[in-house]
Order: sequence, then structure tokens, then C-alpha cells
Amino acid sequence: MRCEIIKDLLPLYCDDSLSDVSKEEVEKHINECSECRKEYEDMKNGDIKINTSSKNIEPMKKVKKKMRLTKILFGTILVFAILLAAAYELLCIHPRLAKASQISFIPEVTNYGVQYRYPNPDEDEMHPFIVPIRDKEEKDIKIDRANNCVYVGNEKLLDEDGDPVPADGKIVPWGKIRVGVHIDTPFNAIKKKITSESVYSFNYEAEFRPCLPFRQDMNKVIQSEDKTQDFEFPLEELTMDTTLTIHCRDQDIVFRPYEFSGLIIED
Repeated sequence: MRCEIIKDLLPLYCDDSLSDVSKEEVEKHINECSECRKEYEDMKNGDIKINTSSKNIEPMKKVKKKMRLTKILFGTILVFAILLAAAYELLCIHPRLAKASQISFIPEVTNYGVQYRYPNPDEDEMHPFIVPIRDKEEKDIKIDRANNCVYVGNEKLLDEDGDPVPADGKIVPWGKIRVGVHIDTPFNAIKKKITSESVYSFNYEAEFRPCLPFRQDMNKVIQSEDKTQDFEFPLEELTMDTTLTIHCRDQDIVFRPYEFSGLIIED
């Protein structure tokens, strides 16, 4: 700080009328400047009469104003940095779940006909051997349990080896129901997380988090332009307990494909 300013501040310093910051600046200067230190000592010893009322305090006002503006600028930068970090956290790193009002379902059923399914003695019963009946006109399947065979129309249904198919199976629909989950959001990216109970289960749980595309694993982001994630459920595996659960910010949505399939499922 210049000597002229320090000399103007010395009367106020001697009168203990400066702020702590201004005092610190004055003390720092008089420790380094012999001329200003001498003037201070003369004032302190009474050799120079102190008249603070006649002193021009404009330099001190300028100093205080500059310091106040510096504090305001620093505070503004700090607030902006905090807001930027919070926005980056919420919009990129850990975005929030979509709301239930942003979720809509688009079900579409494709029916190929029916199947006759029975356990294959050479396979695990979890993977039954399937004989599809592709012709929709050939839906008249009759199970003859007395003779342990199955008829399609008037002909016996034969397996791949040409042997009659046993009557210990059941007739099931053959097709699929596609459920498109649409997320209504202005964001360009949507983080997705989809899980199921097991590899054999069609009970899904999913969550969607609208976000910005920065620092994202694109393998975990919906990339369709209409912001829709598709789920497929085979009609032959569909039960009344099959569910698609969407976890939302305000509530969970449970979608039951059976209610939109048009099927009558027999236990």
C-alpha cells in the first residue's frame, strides 16, 4: 500500500478506529517503511497532533469498498461453484429417478397360434420340448389321454422321430407381448437398470434416470430417439403373476402383461 494512503490512515490507526483488516495492512507497512514508522511514532508520542476530523478518509473508503467488492466476488464464485457441482452430481453422476407421471406403457400383442408342450424325457423339465402348430387354421388340437396321443384335426401329432407325441402335455398360446416403456423427459440420455428374479424369470424390475449424456456408460443408456425401452414376454410363459415393476421417484408402478394379452390362462 502506498505511503500517502498509510499516512492518511495513521490518525485513525492511532485512534483505534480502523477495521482489523485495515489495521493489519497499516502495521505491515510501518514495519517495512521507516518514514511511515517515524511518523507513527511521532503521532503516538504526541509530537504530531492528531486531528481525525480534518483528515481525508476517502482513501480508507476506497480500501474498504475494494475489499467489500472482493468479498462479494469471491462469494459469488463460491456459490456458482457449489451450484455447478450439485448440478453435475444430480444431472450426470447420480441423477434422480423419473417420476411416475413420466412413465407410460405401449403394449403390443403378436399371436402366432398355439403350441403343444410336453416334457422331454431326455431334457430337464424346465426346458420342455415344444411342438409348434404354425398354421392358425390348425388350432383344433385334441388330447387323447386314453390312447396317450394327440390329434391335430384327424391326424396324430408326431415328434421329430416320427413317434406319437404323448398326452401328458398341454396346449399353450404361441406368440409374444411387447411392452414399450416410454419416459417423457427433455433430457437426451436416460440411465437404465433392469433386473429379473432369475435367468428363467420374466418378472422384471427396472428404473430409469433422465440425465445429461456426459460421463455416461452408453451401454446402460436408452439410445432410442423416442426414449422407449422394450420388454418382451413370450405368451407361452405368461402367467397372471408375471409383472414389470418400474421404480419411480414418488411411487412404484406395477404393469401386468397378462391384463393386456387377451388370454385366458388356465392353471
